[in-house]
Amino acid sequence: MFLKDILQDEAQFSQTECLIANYILQRQENIVKDSVRFIAKEIYVAPSTIVHFCQQLGFSGFNDFKKQYLEELNYLSSHFQHIDPNYPFERNDKNTVIAQKIEVLYEETLKDCMSLIEHDSLQKCVNILLQAQYIYICSSGAQRSLSDTFKDKMLKIGKHVFIFTSEDDLYYTSCYCDIKNSCFLFVSYSGETSRCIRIAQNVKARHIPCFCITSYGNNTLSHMVQDCLYVSTREKMTKNLGSFSFNLCVMYLFDVLYANVFNMHYEKNLENKIKYSRIYEKREQLSGRISHNPILKDDE
Repeated sequence: MFLKDILQDEAQFSQTECLIANYILQRQENIVKDSVRFIAKEIYVAPSTIVHFCQQLGFSGFNDFKKQYLEELNYLSSHFQHIDPNYPFERNDKNTVIAQKIEVLYEETLKDCMSLIEHDSLQKCVNILLQAQYIYICSSGAQRSLSDTFKDKMLKIGKHVFIFTSEDDLYYTSCYCDIKNSCFLFVSYSGETSRCIRIAQNVKARHIPCFCITSYGNNTLSHMVQDCLYVSTREKMTKNLGSFSFNLCVMYLFDVLYANVFNMHYEKNLENKIKYSRIYEKREQLSGRISHNPILKDDE
């Protein structure tokens, strides 16, 4: 959930806290100029009240809150100026128009997702995968199929990825897996999926390395794992035409993770992938899998 959404929910605040929240919402980007003392003077409250308000929201103080709030405003004002991520096409659009709009949606989605990638966070996630012999993915729905694609790529460079359809299997695996050689990757758009939360609680208690792919902003899952990779966070949970952006972002981030893991031992991984793929392809050719297209054929 974004901070602006939290600030707009007046039901959870006292009368004084509503004053603070409304002031911040009205000031928007201009809050960058404001200090605690300035705001306190403007709305006639004690500076300590503002600091306490920010701490209630999970921040160390006003400056910590202001930094996150300004980052969110900047994110929300960027990208998607020419297309609605929830309704990217209209009822009477021709097929080629729909194709063009989906192209724009994909382009904007990937730019949006890329803008949320931080170097240090990405590196921490890559290191977790590199150090693990066994990688367990907790996901559901269409993202489970995307996880299968990631599993297939990682398998070809010698990394073992496991995807469970049963929550029981995943739970007991989190109870008994080798802490030193295992890691968990959670995929949840809302970051509130009960299945992921239950497993993450167990993983956190056992101090198993873990990270997640989730929406930008505050959610339960992001506070339980070591680090996060954020997806484009523009789609509604259900009021959309197909969850295009989330699925695209998951596929993109899986490929980014795979490429970075591959790149850490580039020559070795390339040599082994080609060697074992050629052995496998020779067997497949005996079953009829062959192409005469020069673009598809490997150079000898």
